[in-house]
Amino acid sequence: MSRLARACAVSGLLVSSLLAATGARADTDPLLGLIPKASAQKPFKIGVAVVHLNDDFYKGIVYGITDEAKRSNVQVVQVSVAGAYGNVQEQFAQLNAFKTLGVNLPVLAPAAYNGFDPVIRSLKDAGMKVASVGIPVNSKNVDFGVLQDDRSIGTALADAVCKSGSGQKTVAMVAGPAGAEWVRLRYTGFMDEAAKCPTIKTIPASFGGGLDIGEGMSRASDLLLRDGSINFIYTPVISLGMGAAQAIRQQNRKAQVVSSSIVPEAIPMIKDGRILAVVSEPGIIMGRMIVQYAIRAMEGKPLPNLQPPSPNGLGYPHYDVPPTLVTAKNVASHPLNVYEIPPASWTMPARQ
Repeated sequence: MSRLARACAVSGLLVSSLLAATGARADTDPLLGLIPKASAQKPFKIGVAVVHLNDDFYKGIVYGITDEAKRSNVQVVQVSVAGAYGNVQEQFAQLNAFKTLGVNLPVLAPAAYNGFDPVIRSLKDAGMKVASVGIPVNSKNVDFGVLQDDRSIGTALADAVCKSGSGQKTVAMVAGPAGAEWVRLRYTGFMDEAAKCPTIKTIPASFGGGLDIGEGMSRASDLLLRDGSINFIYTPVISLGMGAAQAIRQQNRKAQVVSSSIVPEAIPMIKDGRILAVVSEPGIIMGRMIVQYAIRAMEGKPLPNLQPPSPNGLGYPHYDVPPTLVTAKNVASHPLNVYEIPPASWTMPARQ
């Protein structure tokens, strides 16, 4: 069974479990019952290397790691930031610097999908275990990862469009930047699922550009001006999605956006219908689970619920957090502070 098929087979059960656990256990169990709580018998050191800290997804991951580490007898000694997708040389240097800091387990959110295997091998040769968080990396030398199935994010968004009502749905695609594997997987997941829906027509797009609101507004504006039949716009991430929603309002068009990663600024747009659906990207939960798996890996204990490496896919064991769709029906009750948004009182740790 393929990775996507496995994810789809269990996603309904896991999403229901996540939502039920959030309401019942969020105040007492930040792990939401997804994995039993463990504390390190012997303290060890984690180093974190992320792409950037420009959005709540990566801030949530860093918060989840640092907060769970404090609760679990684990020390986070360094948070390193590459600055942008594509800044792989900067991230290589940051990972190599972990060797001099006495890091036992580096956690990597890579600036690109390819090219990291040599540096990961060097970390392993130095006696470290290596974890992957948030987005995948092309290496078989990673010990474990906590990720999200990006194809299933695209699939969930296409399904939301298909079920949104009767009539023709013409979806303009804002593909996102070139070179980011998560962008490609979301796009292909959407396109493949949309092809199964007889009422969806997609307008394909090439990869390129950035991820900011201005980019989303510019690209969506051009698409809307060229084609009067567009009534949906896909973007891979909410910053582009909010820009697309602004373009729709400026042109007074009847169109809706589907995207991923819920942020507080998008909530009014979901409530008023400019955004049809957003997939939650629970960075906080991912960060917490990374620490829990790290404890087990350092102590030689079993790592529960990991999917095995795939010969034609991801080359290391991983847990995929299933997609949770946020719409006008459930946005008011969605617990941002549990899934995505660090507390206002939280201070980012010292970073390189």
